[in-house]
Amino acid sequence: MEGEAMKESPKARAGANDFHTAIEEAHVVALWEMFDGEGGPQPHPEPAFHWPWRVLEPLMDRAVDETGMADAERRVLSLANPAHGRDDYFRATSNLNAGLQILMPGERARPHRHSMDALRLVIEGEGAATVVDGKRCEMERGDLILTPAWTWHEHVHDGETRVIWFDALDVPLVQDLDATFFEPGPAKDFPILPEDTAFTAPGLVPTEALKTPYSPLFRYPWIQSRDALAAVPSREDGSRQLRYVNPTTGGPVLSRLDCYLLGLESGKPTQRYRTTSNAVCFVVEGSGTSAIEEVTIEWETNDIFTLPHWSWVSHTAGENGATIFQSTDRDVMRRLELLREEQE
Repeated sequence: MEGEAMKESPKARAGANDFHTAIEEAHVVALWEMFDGEGGPQPHPEPAFHWPWRVLEPLMDRAVDETGMADAERRVLSLANPAHGRDDYFRATSNLNAGLQILMPGERARPHRHSMDALRLVIEGEGAATVVDGKRCEMERGDLILTPAWTWHEHVHDGETRVIWFDALDVPLVQDLDATFFEPGPAKDFPILPEDTAFTAPGLVPTEALKTPYSPLFRYPWIQSRDALAAVPSREDGSRQLRYVNPTTGGPVLSRLDCYLLGLESGKPTQRYRTTSNAVCFVVEGSGTSAIEEVTIEWETNDIFTLPHWSWVSHTAGENGATIFQSTDRDVMRRLELLREEQE
């Protein structure tokens, strides 16, 4: 009798079916059926992904054979993380995309501007420059070049060998917010910008620079970055970290891209951590491994790999140590009050 009472009646089943049919037709969902009562949904990041330079480099030469700059806005191979599907070719990881761009001697990538923040880290070559709002930024190995949202920028190459650089942008975030805008050149109406030499005295900045929401320094030379990283005190695990900052605010260099340089000591694993921010890593020098949740990536110079949000991460450099450039959405998450970080 008790078992029969617990059985669902045909009328109840019919009512449930009618209810679900009705809410489906109304385009609503019964939220209580979506959760298990254990605290609600948790982040489910994609696995970390790795793009080895030995695979990518031959494709850059083939890209040159495939298209000329007269036919391409930019000659870029975009890094499409398979976890997001091939059609989502602007997503290396959540909120961030990345790519490799190549310019041959005598070529020019015409000016344009857009609502996305972008940066370039030079991989190889010399003689090229990025012109940002009329300011020429020479491009040498390891240099960080900024092209903030809505700044006019173009690339020119007066050298004799190919130049390749790593691109990082916030395209997925801007697309998700449906705020993507693009404007082709010609470039016009440049703001008046102070020379980089105006920022060489510690603690002093020109007042005009305070009017921009991004760093007025569009070029961060590798030599200075390398020497600054070497001067940073080591943590207990032997690692050193440097943040690229806007000298007028002490904040991120770009509104939606927050950049770091990580130095690793040979053979010593870093302390495990996880964060709700995402990162795309470019190996500037050295080799090693990264344990990212269940995935272990073996990387070397010029390789690119991702650190998806809320994944436990630890890095170990090879015998000569390593330096890794990281493009992140960390400050976006902080300003949204969604940044959470833990260490073991």
